[in-house]
Amino acid sequence: MIRERTIAGWACRWPGPDGICTLSRMSEPYLVVHVDKRPNVSFEIEQSIIEGGGGRFVATSSSSEDELIANVKDAEAILVSSAQITRRVVESMPKCKLIIRYGVGLDTLDIPAATDHGIVVAHFPDFCQPEVANQTMLLLLACAKKLSMLDRAVRDGSWRPGPLGPMGPIGGETLGLVALGNIARAVVPRAKAFGLNVMAYDPYLGEGVFRAQGVERVESLHDLLGRSDYVSVHTPLNPETRHLIGEAELAAMKPTAYLINTSRGPVVDQEALIAALDGGQLAGAGLDVFEREPLEAESPLARMENVVLMPHSASYSDQSFESMRRRVGETVVGLMEGRWPQFVANPRVRPRASLPARD
Repeated sequence: MIRERTIAGWACRWPGPDGICTLSRMSEPYLVVHVDKRPNVSFEIEQSIIEGGGGRFVATSSSSEDELIANVKDAEAILVSSAQITRRVVESMPKCKLIIRYGVGLDTLDIPAATDHGIVVAHFPDFCQPEVANQTMLLLLACAKKLSMLDRAVRDGSWRPGPLGPMGPIGGETLGLVALGNIARAVVPRAKAFGLNVMAYDPYLGEGVFRAQGVERVESLHDLLGRSDYVSVHTPLNPETRHLIGEAELAAMKPTAYLINTSRGPVVDQEALIAALDGGQLAGAGLDVFEREPLEAESPLARMENVVLMPHSASYSDQSFESMRRRVGETVVGLMEGRWPQFVANPRVRPRASLPARD
């Protein structure tokens, strides 16, 4: 019986005339489309791996869903950083076998639609945990020590802009973690190194996880909010967590407390947060993420001296992004050669997935 297999862009057919495998270059490389091309961002690493494995890599950008659909209609794999991949987009990709989401979050992808169409959704839940934990502490410290305000005072010549207080000591104060997943667990030893007492609210974890982390378990979100000097949000974004921190939750916090968010912007009701900050209900906030990104230049948050703002950059380090790009390329080539990705967000797709045959 004649058998064929695709390997890294080569067609392998055996037995050949001499009883051994014959190789021929495939006439059409598989198309991989990156849908979030940005100025001054290089995709050289993943492109090199994908094209070395028999694929053709194309980086695109779009200003509308129709344009996005036109870009991906022939793709066998798409790479996504932040674009919304809706059911309509999924249904426009009849050849697609794989969607890869750079990083952890899946809130921009219609995973049920991908599953319905036999498309594997891969992501990297172990990505950038130390980086985001470090940024959490950076924002906490910058808020506590009023870094932005004091930096501006030195630069504009006013030196010290009035009283420095109220300013807590950090050591002996309390950090409340909203969710105790991998990133929050990486925050714990960093926070303890600064002398913070750490507690967490996570209704999905058993007591043993809290004990193992040396973290006090709090039974209700409102209890955590009312007791914390710093509240750091670490939940994924889903229908249950959207606006988890809203008007009532912000009102439950101490007026001397700070809110830190490095998770997803819509977990916090941004309008409610602005109102709470305007009304003096909170001492301030440290934000790496926002409900709408990029943050509008006219947003009241941009004018508040007690708010530290960063452009959704917590995941970044040279090493973390280089590793991510390499893993993205290797995941594409691996699936095209019949290997299942390390992390699949929709494992139920497996019976429907159209993967090349493996030995």
